[in-house]
Amino acid sequence: MTRENPLFPAKNVDLRQIVYEKIKEAIVEGIIKPGEKLSEVELANKMAVSRTPVREAIRQLAKTGLVSLTPRKGAFVTVPTLEDASALYELRANLEMFAVTLIAQSPPKKDLEKFRDIFFNMNNDTDPKEYLVQDRKFHNFLYEASGNRFLKGVLLDILDMINLYRPYSLAERNYLKALSEGHIAIIDAILVKDGVKAREEMKEHINLTRSGVEEYLQNHPGAIRS
Repeated sequence: MTRENPLFPAKNVDLRQIVYEKIKEAIVEGIIKPGEKLSEVELANKMAVSRTPVREAIRQLAKTGLVSLTPRKGAFVTVPTLEDASALYELRANLEMFAVTLIAQSPPKKDLEKFRDIFFNMNNDTDPKEYLVQDRKFHNFLYEASGNRFLKGVLLDILDMINLYRPYSLAERNYLKALSEGHIAIIDAILVKDGVKAREEMKEHINLTRSGVEEYLQNHPGAIRS
């Protein structure tokens, strides 16, 4: 009996990954809401696949923290809590401070200036959804520009979890102008290769976002479950 080569491409691996990415995207983009139950049958029917890749995707998402598994009840999109928000934002702040320090050593000037123009034109009248889109693009760019693939991987996982909270960062008060100015301050510090200043500005920016999320969760306990 010939033994199968372990390096041979696994069957249906692409399908499993596609299903995982699609469900993950639906959660991250808020299409499937926090606290909502994930039905294997419903998801499989919507994506025209069997329940097996859906079940595997849900298990994988549970490992990332985006999904919570409850015995005898099923799988649910993780509901944001104040404690988890504080822990995630603290970790994110420290890692992104390190990222901008690395970037400041050799700034990608052209790309940074493009983002600077985008945020310069934002104010409190800007559509919050547009701000959140550009904010995610900017931070994703910083992770890539850090040149550290391990740092990038960890930060992308954290950002996926952060996305459960991001809409609430703007729900309690409108401070888009201040957030946009924070991005500009980070960019300006990087452009002049001032890593220390970039770290300080990043910390202040993340803490400002964090305060918005924490304010909402404190003022609306349990509201996200409804």
